[in-house]
Amino acid sequence: MSDPRRTTSIAMLIVVLLLAACGGGGGGGGAGGEGSDLPDAAKASSEDPEGTTYDLQEGRYRLSYQAPGCEGVVITITGADGTAVYDQTPRGFSSFVNDVPAGTYTIAVTSDCDEWTIDLNKF
Repeated sequence: MSDPRRTTSIAMLIVVLLLAACGGGGGGGGAGGEGSDLPDAAKASSEDPEGTTYDLQEGRYRLSYQAPGCEGVVITITGADGTAVYDQTPRGFSSFVNDVPAGTYTIAVTSDCDEWTIDLNKF
């Protein structure tokens, strides 16, 4: 038979170890400290000058957009090095962009839409 106090103690030890593993291991290199100084949100629109850039922290972002009267909207988020982290038609007016590295990005609608706004917020 197992002792309930022992089972509780073991469960608490597992929780403590899991919490330590999630938060105490360090940040993955030198860029971790730099990226935390960057903004965790961006708002782009068709009114922004072409080539406007946005700095973003590393992480997962919720993307939401509005493009009145425009169908088949294709959104691109491209890093300063030319690598696209997102280049697709969102499934809905709100979507997720995973694994965004810290850096500088251009955010645009590449379909033929006259008016649009895109909001990115770290999730």
